[in-house]
Amino acid sequence: MSTEKLSEAFHNFAIASKSLENYYQTLNEKVTYLTAELEQKNKELKKALEEAEKNREYLNAILCSLEEAIIVMDSDDRITMMNKSAEEFLDIKLIQAIGRKFKDLNLKIIQDNTDTLITSRGIEYRVIISRYDIRHINNNLKGSVILIKDITRLRELEQQQERNQRLIAMGEMSAKIVHEIRNPLCSISLYASMLANDLEDISKRELANGIATGINNLNSILNNMLYFARPSKPVMKPLNLKCITENCIKMFLPLIETREIKINQSLKDCIITGDAELIKQAIVNIMVNAIQAMHEGGILSISITKDYDMHCLEIGDTGYGIDENILEKIFNPFFSTKEKGTGLGLAIASTIMQAHSGYIKVKSKINKGSIFSLCFPIKEEK
Repeated sequence: MSTEKLSEAFHNFAIASKSLENYYQTLNEKVTYLTAELEQKNKELKKALEEAEKNREYLNAILCSLEEAIIVMDSDDRITMMNKSAEEFLDIKLIQAIGRKFKDLNLKIIQDNTDTLITSRGIEYRVIISRYDIRHINNNLKGSVILIKDITRLRELEQQQERNQRLIAMGEMSAKIVHEIRNPLCSISLYASMLANDLEDISKRELANGIATGINNLNSILNNMLYFARPSKPVMKPLNLKCITENCIKMFLPLIETREIKINQSLKDCIITGDAELIKQAIVNIMVNAIQAMHEGGILSISITKDYDMHCLEIGDTGYGIDENILEKIFNPFFSTKEKGTGLGLAIASTIMQAHSGYIKVKSKINKGSIFSLCFPIKEEK
């Protein structure tokens, strides 16, 4: 009986062993399948992560290449990301800005008509500033993005274009006026000279000569008007702006010393294309105004800088400055803030700069002085 039970036990064990072997085989196949499946999923996940990283790098490259300053904030208005333009514009590194609120940054923001003025790094910029919300699919607010576009240069070009159009119209009108006035003036001058020669009475002869002198002064003004209306065509040659400026400074040294004015120079070799005599005249006209603005001494600052795609000769003074309300009018012919000024110096300088495909820009503050910048295009190297 015990032998039968033992045989039955071995038989049951064999069946159980076979069942376990089949189960193990099935389990092993499942493990092999799941392992292969896991490896495939890992490969897919790795590929997805690589694609995500590439997309992130691509997105960062796009953000960095944009000229607009882009600032990303969370729902608490704390900065989480900025592009390179934002770092340069705000003068702050991303690592220093993360976690700070935009309103806590050292910025002075003022609304001015259609534009916004932002003062950053001590420099005032005209900008267009926009803010957009970032939302989840369920419309919950996740954060926001601030875009700042610097349009300072654009506004300068618009003002320059408007000024040029106005000066062209005034120039055409001035040319017609000069033509109409010069003919009768020449006749009056001739008759006054003939009258002076025929008069024996010295006092009366002096009166006649006075008329002739007055006519000559009027002719001088008309010649300036005609130059403004129809400037000489520049003879374009490569020039060193530094050398021309130094020559102009030498002309004014006696007057500068008499007025006890100090000169701060920061000149460097700068090759431009232009007419030396015309450029010299434009510089002289600006320097005359700067020196005359400083009655009781001051500082005359002269430097050559680069601004965007222009070489700029900056001539600054510490004089009484120009009221913001008349700043754009100073380039109009016959507009002058001086009692005995003809109002043609800046108009002629502006015309000369137009002939050189350049322009003049000015910054001024009352009782602090003015800075006039003569901007010449940078010639591209071939």
